[in-house]
Amino acid sequence: MFKNILIIYSEKETEKHLDVVEKIKNLLNDRKFSIIKSGQIDESNFKDVDLVITIGGDGTFIRASHFLKKTPIFGINSEPENSEGALKSLKADELHLLKEMLNGKFNTIKRERIKLKINNKEIDKLALNEIFIGSEKQYHTSRYLIKIDGKEEEQRSSGVIVVTGSGSNAWYKSAGGAPFSYSKKELKFLVREPFSGRLFSSKILKGKIKKGEKIMFELRSHYNNIAAIDSNVIFNLNYKDKVEIELANQPLVVITK
Repeated sequence: MFKNILIIYSEKETEKHLDVVEKIKNLLNDRKFSIIKSGQIDESNFKDVDLVITIGGDGTFIRASHFLKKTPIFGINSEPENSEGALKSLKADELHLLKEMLNGKFNTIKRERIKLKINNKEIDKLALNEIFIGSEKQYHTSRYLIKIDGKEEEQRSSGVIVVTGSGSNAWYKSAGGAPFSYSKKELKFLVREPFSGRLFSSKILKGKIKKGEKIMFELRSHYNNIAAIDSNVIFNLNYKDKVEIELANQPLVVITK
């Protein structure tokens, strides 16, 4: 069914992880596949690929997702005792299901993603979990103008997280947000540790961004501003740079058992 498979594996060197990698290679010995470490991938690795399999933790899965538009993906958690594996479809002790899945016995789900624009330029990588807007140095105050639903406000905070349902169980939840479904066609945002004083008293602290809506930022700090996609792809921002965030039109297609 799948003619050209790309396997991407974590650079962990643990015995169990490497054993799982070898077992998967042996299971696929009758198929055409290529295999590469997660830290070495670039756009060229995904040419003509019709399935991506990741081996490792969620970080490997997320990094691979940034290169995908319509190509399906599924992840194998090689060490479930050490890795949460919230995004993964199989655990290390379920490899016996792999051949059945590759022969068509599988389901698919779609995980919503986030589109980012910086100064009206669309970024080609979509966020699976979240986008963070704020200071590169977390002990520095983030300063920005936030705009949503026809309202705007200048704020000081530890930055803003904008998440999908997939990301709502991670950083967003730890910061006080309530998880929601990966398939829900909306994003949510949360202002982290808002500053309140004589000059600033933030009111736009959390909310939803529905399909067709946007949340916008204009940077007010003169240095160390960033936009971070899934804590993996970082863009440096300058004073008065403008950022737009909205629900992407291309969810991630994920194969499940």
